[in-house]
Amino acid sequence: MMMNNPNDMNGFPDYNQMPYSPFYPKSPRKKKWLACLLSMFVPGTGHLYLGLMQRGLLIMVLVILDIFAVVSLVNAEGGSSVPLITLFSLIIPVIYFYNIFDALQSTNQINVRYERGELEVGENPGDPLTNLMRGNNLAAILVGAGALIFMVSMKPRWFEGIFEVVGSYVGALVLICAGLAVFFLESRKK
Repeated sequence: MMMNNPNDMNGFPDYNQMPYSPFYPKSPRKKKWLACLLSMFVPGTGHLYLGLMQRGLLIMVLVILDIFAVVSLVNAEGGSSVPLITLFSLIIPVIYFYNIFDALQSTNQINVRYERGELEVGENPGDPLTNLMRGNNLAAILVGAGALIFMVSMKPRWFEGIFEVVGSYVGALVLICAGLAVFFLESRKK
């Protein structure tokens, strides 16, 4: 019998010699503890480590705007609005702890996507906030934030009157509206 293939002895293939390497490169795993530690020290940097650039920058901007709002309300001449200072001060820990929680959850999601082969090494994992930050949505968010900062810094009479009358209810209304928005967004997914 003539042997054309060196792996073929006596008509049977040699399974000890594979045509490919049996060792696959390990998928890169993002470290949960590092994402958490970065998020604890500077909110948003844990997301930057994970490759979620837009989400990390959004968290950083939210924290900076919130601190700016609190400082400008405290340093305002002619008295300060205690309910607004309280509201903006309570938003800081909400953003901070959400930042840590989301960094930990995103680490799991990104590691699973690497293991499934959905992501390549060095590829940006994408961000669900991308749709929110596109086109008219980003413009509306920036206009709304700018208008709020303008109203807080200029303090028109009617704006102060609203907070004097219903100041203690503003925080509750904001939380109720945010809860309803999350509820409707989640119900649309299902």
